[in-house]
Amino acid sequence: METLFSGSKDVFLTGIRADFDAVEDQALKSSKAIQTYSLIGSDPLASTLFTMVSDTVSEGSRTVWRHVATTGIKNLGKRSAGGTYPSAEFLRGYETLVIDPDQQDAGEFVIPEEREAKESAAYKETLNRAKKLLLEIDRKNIADVFEVFNLAQTAPASYPGDSFIRFFARGNKGTDANNTALGERLASTSHARVDGGTSQSNTLASSDAFDTDVYWNAKVAMSSIVDDVGKPFPTMGGRVAIVTAPYNVKLAKQVQESDWEVGLAENQINIHKGMFNRIISSPYLNQSYYDATNINNERQWALVDEENRDTETGTGLVCVSFWPLSTNVERVNGRDAVAYTVKQNKVYGFTDFRSVYYSNGSGIAFSS
Repeated sequence: METLFSGSKDVFLTGIRADFDAVEDQALKSSKAIQTYSLIGSDPLASTLFTMVSDTVSEGSRTVWRHVATTGIKNLGKRSAGGTYPSAEFLRGYETLVIDPDQQDAGEFVIPEEREAKESAAYKETLNRAKKLLLEIDRKNIADVFEVFNLAQTAPASYPGDSFIRFFARGNKGTDANNTALGERLASTSHARVDGGTSQSNTLASSDAFDTDVYWNAKVAMSSIVDDVGKPFPTMGGRVAIVTAPYNVKLAKQVQESDWEVGLAENQINIHKGMFNRIISSPYLNQSYYDATNINNERQWALVDEENRDTETGTGLVCVSFWPLSTNVERVNGRDAVAYTVKQNKVYGFTDFRSVYYSNGSGIAFSS
């Protein structure tokens, strides 16, 4: 709770200091800087990559969100004229179970009425506590979007600290007798198939840095992706979004707009020109927001196929809102104070790896 006349914290109270000619709101400026962050026209607002799932259903507010995939027919059989039809079969895919962690992002300011009465009207906008709370919520929502990529090669069981409650991965809950979790990384060299076939990779084993050849090799590799019964499921064949740390933006922009292949003297035509939907960058991709010491990916990059979208989960990157953003202002009885509160509960993760290709750009071998 804020108190009256608490030294430097109260410099905006009338009578403590003379009026200032200018007041800088760093919280507002830093939040705007993140939201409008741009390097040569790149677009940082990656939230559209994630499909928002509301907490509200016809029965009320959900506490569990379930996602399950199914596949096509394994193989068609044969029948002779007048003969019986062979039985067709399809497999149920992996089920992802996202449970409400019941841990809201929340904050509160409790302001004595005496303090509010003594604050100069000239500073009301800068001192707006409710706005400060909303700005911090915005920063958290932006950071968490990019954290899914920061944690791409981290096993869900190893998510740092208590952040595991904020993120989820494709799982296998309910599809085997043990009700165990698959717990796959978003980026893995060994994504399992339901039919038990050869596992698949959506990451570079050598974690190559971004360049034109590596970009092409990634698209070629994703052309070999199959579904859970082994039928072709090619991705990255059209326009894609590149999500990358600021280090790679210059080259990505050159690859997107140059007429000739970048870095070559032979004047070879740039076949990649115009193939990015967007170039998405953020300072939150330089290192993990929750584990900055152990996860540092300042050269990481990922391709996201935005054209091959599921009607309910989009690219497979999902945000489940268990409690929508809510604010409240109320008087605290017996204390002559006003309380400003804000809370929300969002969980970010993925349901399918096939729309994402990832490299941390370090050049270090990755084999998990």
